[in-house]
Amino acid sequence: MTSVPSSRAERRIDRANWLVRRITPSSVVLRQLLGLALFALATVGILTAVLYLTWSTDSTVLQVGEIANRTIKAPRTATFVSTTLTQQQRQEAYDDSRNVVLTPDPSVAPTQMSALQQALLTIDEAKSVGTPGTSNVIDQIRGAVPGLSAGDAGSIAALGPNAWKQVETEAQRLLDTTLSAQIRSEDVASVRQQLSQHASMLLTPSEQQLAVALASPFVRSNVTVNAAKTLAAREAASAAVPPVTVTVQRGQVIIRDGDPVTKSVLETLNYFQLLQPSQNWEQFIGTVGLLVFVTLALVAYLYKSPHGLWQGRHLLLVGVVVLVPVIAGRFLLPNSELRYIFPTAAAAMLLAILLDFQVAAVVGGIIALYLGVIAGTSFDVTFVAFVSSLAGAAIIWRAERVMTFVWAALAVAVTTTVGAILFTMLAGSIDLATAGSLLAAGALNGVLSASLTFLSFSLFGRLFGITTHLQLLELAHPNQPLLYRLAREAPGTYHHSIVVSNLAESAVEVVGGDPLFARVAVLYHDVGKVLRPSFFVENQANRANVHDALDPRTSARIIVEHVLDGVRLARKARLPRSIIDVIEQHHGTTLIRYFYNQAVNSGEEVDEAEFRYPGPKPKTKEAGVIMLADSVEAAVRASAQSGKLFEEAKGADPHGRSGKLADIVDGVIRDRLAEGQLDQCDLTLKQIEQVRQTFISILEGIYHPRIEYPELNRNGARQPAPNPQATAVEVSS
Repeated sequence: MTSVPSSRAERRIDRANWLVRRITPSSVVLRQLLGLALFALATVGILTAVLYLTWSTDSTVLQVGEIANRTIKAPRTATFVSTTLTQQQRQEAYDDSRNVVLTPDPSVAPTQMSALQQALLTIDEAKSVGTPGTSNVIDQIRGAVPGLSAGDAGSIAALGPNAWKQVETEAQRLLDTTLSAQIRSEDVASVRQQLSQHASMLLTPSEQQLAVALASPFVRSNVTVNAAKTLAAREAASAAVPPVTVTVQRGQVIIRDGDPVTKSVLETLNYFQLLQPSQNWEQFIGTVGLLVFVTLALVAYLYKSPHGLWQGRHLLLVGVVVLVPVIAGRFLLPNSELRYIFPTAAAAMLLAILLDFQVAAVVGGIIALYLGVIAGTSFDVTFVAFVSSLAGAAIIWRAERVMTFVWAALAVAVTTTVGAILFTMLAGSIDLATAGSLLAAGALNGVLSASLTFLSFSLFGRLFGITTHLQLLELAHPNQPLLYRLAREAPGTYHHSIVVSNLAESAVEVVGGDPLFARVAVLYHDVGKVLRPSFFVENQANRANVHDALDPRTSARIIVEHVLDGVRLARKARLPRSIIDVIEQHHGTTLIRYFYNQAVNSGEEVDEAEFRYPGPKPKTKEAGVIMLADSVEAAVRASAQSGKLFEEAKGADPHGRSGKLADIVDGVIRDRLAEGQLDQCDLTLKQIEQVRQTFISILEGIYHPRIEYPELNRNGARQPAPNPQATAVEVSS
């Protein structure tokens, strides 16, 4: 079969012309760079403004003794030296009573014993002289012992000689025993209170009480504190206390809502930089610098991306999808309970549906980096956000069923849960309760990500003029109003669209385009013919050609108007902009050669512009392939209907094929290249050759020659087929 171009020289010339036509003007490059520069400035400016306005909200202002108004958990696992606890333990060691160095006073015991004995002698004289129970005796007894109550004095006066002797002896014993131990001044009161515990059990309770009452006033401190040695002992004990280290696990509660704030709590909050004094302008400038670096990486990818992401609508879409989750993360991710619930993957999944998986993967990674910078999160959140975004985008890419969203939610949930558990294990031990909470967080993340994507992709697609696969599947349904009308009012055009859609879908898939979009766009590309179906040959079965009664200019105008009518109908039906573009571009600016030749042959002066479609030329790979498929199918169908497609074999071809079909395909493609109709779409010569081969393969299956079935003669015998070579051809069903 003949290739395109047909000769090596022609191929070199066409390739050179192709390359010249594909050179991007410098003005276009400057516009791209300017657009990306504005995008970068806007992104950094918005994030910096959000960071500045919320800079103080990163911290918690608390004072000792206040009541916390929220629960705060540790953002990571850490071990640090607690100055507060160290000082507390050192103060306890300093104040330990065992550090006090005492110096005994040996004169205290004899002096106090002598004073007690003198008091007892005075009581003896009062008892021997006076009458027991009289006020004079009682007063003398109370005067001998300081602080002795009147009741105890009366009891002493009433004691007999033997009982008194026992009480007197017990009082001296108690005082002597007590003063034999060291008594500090601060301990005198407690020692006096404990005297009754040491009284002899041989005495009656009343006698024990009287002995204690006599000895108690004479108990006093018998040691002095050595200030210098005590200070040295206290300082040594305090210095001997080692620094106290504290380990806080990630997610551990530092303070609960409603609890009082202590010094230890403030110290822990300060260590994790959760207090306002920890913020400083150096951190702010460093954060902004990191945002600039991440933005430069995003802009570099957008500039080098083959998907045209630098264009206005796509660039705006990327900006919105990046900024919304990053700004939301600024407010939500500092709360450790939301770290694994935050649905970062929704952004990547949305881009996977609207644009491409590669774009979703790269931008998902960029968003994870942004969150790591602006939300103050740790590496685990950045990592989990990236892998969950990658998993969700990989599953939901080119979603054609609602069930795909369920599988994407499951993928996000699994990756989030596994990642969270692994990082928790790296930070320390994990128990069933923690694993259960992480599993719940991952599941909620998956549900939120899939739900947000499902609820927003259609809205974003309409706002930014992007057609999704689910929308395409809906538009391809035969019950769609325009398709239903086309099938009923212009059946020939509808059948033509079905055949062309098969050609375009297969060819677009070969060259790396979107085959589903190509199929659906072709179904609507000739919808304008529904207004005047009888003016198009495919709908003129068994009817006269109405153009025979019209002049060439009128016929050409009517033919051209099917494009304009199609655009109006498509807009009225609110079809996606991309499909409307195909309707406008599927004829490009080609010449309606049949009527143009009629006009020229009539001898009148002819303006070629009157016989050309208004355009524009195809601007996408899919539109270019659709133009070729539409033209090729019409040409091959016309040749087949005229009986010229398959002729009797001349030579060695056993199937009776003349190669006419390949010649028609080559001729149509060569004409479109020569006219420059494919200059503005992203098709290379290699891809055009692949399209050509695909067309020929499919068309051979549609228009293959068929054998003529034998007929019965009057006697019932079968007559042979007229063509003896037809038995070698595949019999059509």
